[in-house]
Amino acid sequence: MIIIRRHRFRFISILCGLVFLSACQQQNIRPPTPTPTPTPPKPTLTTPTPTPTPLASNKSNEDAIVIALDLTQKKTPTSTQQNTVTKDNTDASTVARYNPMSATKQQSSNTLSIQNNQNLKTLLAVTPENIPSAPQTPVDQALPNHLNKELQKIYKLPKAVRQGHLLAMAKNILTMGYAQSSARLLKQIDLHQLPENQLGRYFEVKAETQLMLGDSFGAIVWLHQAQGLTPSTDPDAIAERLTLKAQAYTANGLALAAAKALIVLSQLPNTVDSSQYNERIWSALTQISSNTLRQNVTTANSDTARAWYKLALLPLAHHDLDLQVTALKQWQQQWPTHPAVTKLPGALASLADLRSRQPKRIALAMPLHGKLGKVGQAVVDGFMAARFEAQEGLAVIPFIKVYDTTGLSSLDALYLQASADQMEMVIGPLDKDKVIKLSQKDALAIPTLALNYIPLGANNKTATNLVQFGLAVEDEATQLAARSLADGHKRIVILHQDQPWATRAAQYFSSSWIELGGEIASKVSFSGVGDHSKAITQALLINQSHERAKTLKQQLAGTGNKVKFEPRRRQDVDAIVLFSLPTDGRQIIPTLAFHYAADLPVYASHHIYQGPTNTSRDRDLEKVIFTELPWLIEQPNIQQKISRKWPGRERYTRLFAIGVDAYRLFPRLEQLQDFTNSRVHGVTGLLQMNSQGRIFTQSSWGRFKAGKVVVNPR
Repeated sequence: MIIIRRHRFRFISILCGLVFLSACQQQNIRPPTPTPTPTPPKPTLTTPTPTPTPLASNKSNEDAIVIALDLTQKKTPTSTQQNTVTKDNTDASTVARYNPMSATKQQSSNTLSIQNNQNLKTLLAVTPENIPSAPQTPVDQALPNHLNKELQKIYKLPKAVRQGHLLAMAKNILTMGYAQSSARLLKQIDLHQLPENQLGRYFEVKAETQLMLGDSFGAIVWLHQAQGLTPSTDPDAIAERLTLKAQAYTANGLALAAAKALIVLSQLPNTVDSSQYNERIWSALTQISSNTLRQNVTTANSDTARAWYKLALLPLAHHDLDLQVTALKQWQQQWPTHPAVTKLPGALASLADLRSRQPKRIALAMPLHGKLGKVGQAVVDGFMAARFEAQEGLAVIPFIKVYDTTGLSSLDALYLQASADQMEMVIGPLDKDKVIKLSQKDALAIPTLALNYIPLGANNKTATNLVQFGLAVEDEATQLAARSLADGHKRIVILHQDQPWATRAAQYFSSSWIELGGEIASKVSFSGVGDHSKAITQALLINQSHERAKTLKQQLAGTGNKVKFEPRRRQDVDAIVLFSLPTDGRQIIPTLAFHYAADLPVYASHHIYQGPTNTSRDRDLEKVIFTELPWLIEQPNIQQKISRKWPGRERYTRLFAIGVDAYRLFPRLEQLQDFTNSRVHGVTGLLQMNSQGRIFTQSSWGRFKAGKVVVNPR
């Protein structure tokens, strides 16, 4: 019985297996056929040709297309075959998605060939690890042939090895001056495959490249990346990084940061002669305000740095040359081992000689009557106020004689009279036409500090012994351009009033901005008679946004679809530069916010500021950054004294400032001429002389905050 049961069970099992096999055959289900393992091919750079794969034909899966790729290497197709594209660019998967039967008809024996199809490119792009990629071998037209040949050798190296060689090549050609080519090579480096110990080097070369290309802001960003991600303890590496930082900070106008980097650099153990950095340190320190220097005296992390800050404070605390010389001797006694004692910066080393040669008899030639009478009188009052302040400080006071130029027959008569009076320097005239006439002479009998400028480009040659000083909107425009670029902006919009001064400022800003490498998206003027919104709409291309909405509504008319529209401003700008008077500025800033531009920083000239006030009239100018005289922003003691003495003459406050700085400038004109990096801290700004004898002014920065103005140093 047991044997019979076993045979029955075996028979039933065989019968069930036959039934199941028959069912499988009816459903076209076939067991997978094992594929023999191919012999590994020699690596080539061709696109692999896929092998057809059976498609399941059961009804439940008829919408699916299964693609199997045979990645074994085949014969390299010709370039013509590789670039063949059918007229109908619709791929097979798209066809199958909308019409599965049409896809089936295109297959032979239920297979799909995808050779020379865009699907293959897409699939391979997603899975690059399956195919060995060919190294790019571009030719840099800017490089000479021998450097391009070196590059071709590098491109043939394995990818992991190639990255370090590309970095070395980028540094090499950068030292030869090929900054653009270096930047292109750096973009090709895969940081994931670059050895970790070379990341810091990559950041440094990137920063040096950006610096050579004029992008000091970008250079600082990359140097901070290097410091944060790959700090170095190697003295040579630290020295190289600090050198780049000092250059980048200097180019970006960050004088304090540049000075700190140079001071640390001069004190490194591997620095042979620390005094070699003295001139650069001094040049940076002379750009820093007295308040900032005093703060750093207390927070300095070394005695060397503290002594430098105290040395930089000397000419700010003592405007008179005699007092400066005395203070310098005391400083040298206090810090006998300081690098600056061994080798004083040139401007300080010449103080004693400069004091002995400073003019002792001054002719102050100003109009005291007529249409320029009040203007000239304000300058004289400012000049004399500075003289009395110096006298209170026990300084040596020059003899001063005021000449009224109102009824002067000619400039020659002025110089004849001044020569007869044994004057050693003339300060004036104030009238632009008279300054132009002076500039056209070959030489002046007496050294002259004119208190106005000749038009830029009007005369390439000026008279010998003539120095020009005043307040020029061109200087502001240059300063605005430099600040905007240093803050990292590249593409800006210019808005200016339809007034001669504003048009001139906008034109000069445009030329300075483009020369620095910036781009101008648009430049729009406004009259101020109810056209602020129109000008802003035009500048920000909001009118085009409205036109697009209008067109869309017309196209959808009658379809029953409703269009919800919100206008958008242009997105290709990152700052706005404004030349406007306060009344218009207070309308423009809110209008910018209304037109979706509240996030754009706004830079303006001093015209945007009407002066200190106890009212809230400037609340609408929130966050606007503008240039202004230290006289009005920082309000030094002499400004406060003059304001108290003549409270009804606030309209002439800038002229008072010119008079004060004229007094501070005249003893140092020779110093400014001999040392191009020498500067004088004046109440009108940081004063420096160019090769044409023109004193150009770097004003302070202010920013509106809650209706008030705060000093806005960078």
